[in-house]
Amino acid sequence: MSVPTGLTPVERRALLGAAEHARIGRVWMIEEGLAAALGAGVSMGEQKASVIVNVGGVNTSVTVVANGDIVHARAERIGTSNVNSAIINHVRRHRGLAIGEQTAERLKLELGSATVPTDLSESTSISGRDVVTGSPAAIEITAGEIYPLVQEVVRKIVDGIAITLTELPPEVAGDVYQRGIILTGGGSLFGGLDDYLREETKLVVAVANEPRYAIVRGLAQLFDEPQLLRKLRQNETSALLSADDVAME
Repeated sequence: MSVPTGLTPVERRALLGAAEHARIGRVWMIEEGLAAALGAGVSMGEQKASVIVNVGGVNTSVTVVANGDIVHARAERIGTSNVNSAIINHVRRHRGLAIGEQTAERLKLELGSATVPTDLSESTSISGRDVVTGSPAAIEITAGEIYPLVQEVVRKIVDGIAITLTELPPEVAGDVYQRGIILTGGGSLFGGLDDYLREETKLVVAVANEPRYAIVRGLAQLFDEPQLLRKLRQNETSALLSADDVAME
């Protein structure tokens, strides 16, 4: 079971309770960054550090992995779904139109970009409910209007990543400089995010193959190769628990 970095004891107990309810006899709780590293092709025997940045809808985690263990990890409760919220609020406040999550997602994918769009005048039509009259209405919105909204969220995500990199020991930082950053998670596919992160950190940034499935691939590898589990060091968020242990939680 993958769990986010910084999982609280209450959240951990809730997950263990769900596992017990599902009658799962033994549960291994592993931080999502470690699972994503495996799924992205990082060897658990690799002594040099690798940085995995998993960008999700509501959470972004930065995990530094070396020799099958987590050297450093940090998570921020911000992701690409925050772009949707920013779009919904902007359109309502400044354009007088109430739109839903699906419309905001379409705008993000069609017009949104982490870097300056090549055509700021590119536009699309969206429909919703007029906030004054309550009647159905439609407006035209451009990429230039969406870009500042996206940029604000992306900047916060990248700032969190940059702060984590400054917290690394010198030797680990040296490995990161040589090896760069691996992006995983569905949010890593957002247009221009890898280019923006590359520009801000001055590091090599690579997007994992099928990044949205990296965590699942990592967990599947652990399931298929149980010897890997024995190589992973237990820590506060990665513990092998029996059914009795689960019940005691």
